[in-house]
Amino acid sequence: MGGRIADVLPDSVAQEIGLEPGDVLLSINGQPVRDLIDYNYHSEDEYLELEVRRKDGEIWNCEVEKYADEELGLVFEANVFDRVRTCRNHCIFCFVDQLQPSPRPSLKVKDDDYRMSFMEGSFITCTNLTEEDYRRIGELRLSPLYISVHAVDPQLRGRLLGRRRPAEILLTLQRFISMGVQIHAQVVLCPDINDGAALAQTIDSLYALHPGVQTLAVVPVGLTKYQKNPALRLFTAEEAASLIDDIEARQRRYIDQCGQAFVYAADELYVKAGRPFPPASIYGDFAQIENGVGMASLFLEQWQSARSLVPKTPAEGPVAIATGHNGAYVLAPVVEEINRISGSEVELIEVENSFYGPTITATGLLVGSTLLERLPKGHYRRLLLPVNMFKFDEDIFLDDMTAEELSTALETELRITEPDPAALISAIFDREEA
Repeated sequence: MGGRIADVLPDSVAQEIGLEPGDVLLSINGQPVRDLIDYNYHSEDEYLELEVRRKDGEIWNCEVEKYADEELGLVFEANVFDRVRTCRNHCIFCFVDQLQPSPRPSLKVKDDDYRMSFMEGSFITCTNLTEEDYRRIGELRLSPLYISVHAVDPQLRGRLLGRRRPAEILLTLQRFISMGVQIHAQVVLCPDINDGAALAQTIDSLYALHPGVQTLAVVPVGLTKYQKNPALRLFTAEEAASLIDDIEARQRRYIDQCGQAFVYAADELYVKAGRPFPPASIYGDFAQIENGVGMASLFLEQWQSARSLVPKTPAEGPVAIATGHNGAYVLAPVVEEINRISGSEVELIEVENSFYGPTITATGLLVGSTLLERLPKGHYRRLLLPVNMFKFDEDIFLDDMTAEELSTALETELRITEPDPAALISAIFDREEA
């Protein structure tokens, strides 16, 4: 146990006392540190006793005196220092189970850890919580938490989670709310299973817990070419449109009642239905943007301000942007206008996912080998790729090809862009971001 130090901030208390990358922080004031939550909580005191295992294995104890609001200045290799808690369920729609037979090991980890939910916004099912977990969540007020509900009916939820027994969730949510913990919930929606009347029951029950349950995202099930469950299918365009109509009707009613839309359809549903995205204002503080909810609307709103950054002269090309179907749906009018304003011929390339199958339309799930198959060698001056195609801390695709390897194979300069219009414009025209 203990947190392995990845970096020590310059001019920090930690640097002053001689801590180094590779050292392991074991305890603070006699309390073991299991995760970043423990570290932040116990390091707030002015007087600290640190127990550290140095890189050479020596156990080192030192006393630290600092200001109450002064940070130690440590950066750790991970937010959880002991083992990340994994999922005990067997969800019928589990995306991890639908991955290719031999992905990198980290992709097979089924995270279901309340600490990761609090620190990183990952969704948990709450089926592995202990009484000690509840105590700690309440004592430290670990809020908000992101919870996968899927259905409030215990029997149906149990079926969705692949559990033999019913899986209640409303009592769990009520318990959290009584502790002062706020919840952002999601439903992964499977046609003919938890939609229709079951979805209506779920939305009604969760809205009854508002504002304790702050938001609810309705996300369509994703199916790769490796999934084998005959009960699962994708939504049709007509079904997606009907679902959006129902959710938007509810949003109007909820805004009148509590000033907030509360329930949101994932961006992917608008793409599937061929519908325009809602105004960005409907999403409030974008609490579920990492869940694919409101990302398109925010991008298009930012584009209204960023369009003035487009120069009146053409980009030195040829320049291309590679994206999946969902990304192309958002980017097509933006790229068309960039070309019109500047006189450029930027090419937007919609790439079908051969790695996971054509039903996977998210840009972030495209991989290097697919791009290598699809794109011409030595043709483009610059190829723009969104950052969500890559591992969060490394320029590597899901198939373990690196950006450098793809760039070399295509004989093309790659530009990895952040998901905002200003960054896109800067990359297209080969200049520093404004």
